[in-house]
Amino acid sequence: MDSKTIYRDGDDEDLPLIAVRPDKAAEMLGISRTSLERLNKAGEIPRVKHGNKVFYRVATLDAWLAKNETCDQDSAA
Repeated sequence: MDSKTIYRDGDDEDLPLIAVRPDKAAEMLGISRTSLERLNKAGEIPRVKHGNKVFYRVATLDAWLAKNETCDQDSAA
C-alpha cells in the first residue's frame, strides 16, 4: 500500500480510506502541497498531527470541496 495513505487493518481493501498524508491530500484536491499548507494555516482545511506525522481526514477534504463548490452561470442565457 502507498505510504502516503493511512494503513488499513490487514489486507482488507473493503474498509474505507479515512485519512491521507499531505501529498495524497493535495493530489486528491488537485492543488499543490504548498497550497494545501496555506489553506491549513488559514484555518480552512484542518489536519491531524500525531507525533511527526500529519494526516488529512478524507471527510474533511470532501467537506471543504462541498463548501467551495459553485456552479458557473452563463450570463448570456
